[in-house]
Amino acid sequence: MTSCVNNHPSSSRTLSTTASDGMRVQVNYTGKLEDGSIFDSSEGKDPLAFTLGAGEMIPGFDKAVKGMTIGESKDIKLSPADAYGEHDERGVQEVPRDRLPEDVEVGTTLQTQQGGRAVIKELNDKTGIVDMNHPLAGQTLNFWITLLSCEPAPTLTVDTISEGDGTTYPKSGDKLTMHYTGTLASDGSKFDSSVDRGKPFEFTIGIGQVIKGWDEGVMKMSLGEKAKLSIPSALGYGDRGAGAAIPPNADLIFEVELLKIN
Repeated sequence: MTSCVNNHPSSSRTLSTTASDGMRVQVNYTGKLEDGSIFDSSEGKDPLAFTLGAGEMIPGFDKAVKGMTIGESKDIKLSPADAYGEHDERGVQEVPRDRLPEDVEVGTTLQTQQGGRAVIKELNDKTGIVDMNHPLAGQTLNFWITLLSCEPAPTLTVDTISEGDGTTYPKSGDKLTMHYTGTLASDGSKFDSSVDRGKPFEFTIGIGQVIKGWDEGVMKMSLGEKAKLSIPSALGYGDRGAGAAIPPNADLIFEVELLKIN
């Protein structure tokens, strides 16, 4: 069982608050390239929040924070293998212009269906050259990190509204058909609903087509079941949010019904 032991000012012992796998942590950070230029920083923004050991961060960053105590700062240097990997030329692809958004230009960063990023490198009337590698692939990165807090990570809950068949459960790679209504946990405001559109949602589970909370939660439902998924931000859209409807760090509630497993 992971724990985070809090410093107590009146304690006669020296206690530490240590970040470990499964803890939700907050850090301040500054990231620099080898030439000293800053590519990202939490300065002027909210601290970066993530769950240790959950694969939310690049491997070297996750490893570096593990074992830190609250208030501790450190400098780290990450090779491409511990950051965004080497640049792979196989990830540079030619794409028909009509498959790209109309307003893109060279340098535009696009979001892929798998949650990754792609950068427009070249563009003409017929085609575009798209680099699917992360913009920092192949780079050695330097970070300054300060651990601000750690606490037990919020967990996903699945509450059954009406039972399914109790025997047929989705497995990774299955194509599912579902109805859903999504609301913000903070105020109950609705941000999306297949029910309102009258058209069920189809997707393949377990391959990252949907948020982690869906991939994990729907796996626990049987065919025909209707349930409420309470999804913490870490298993939803995290600190990025999603458009204007879902703000950063928003916990979500989905009422979902598993209609078909194909």
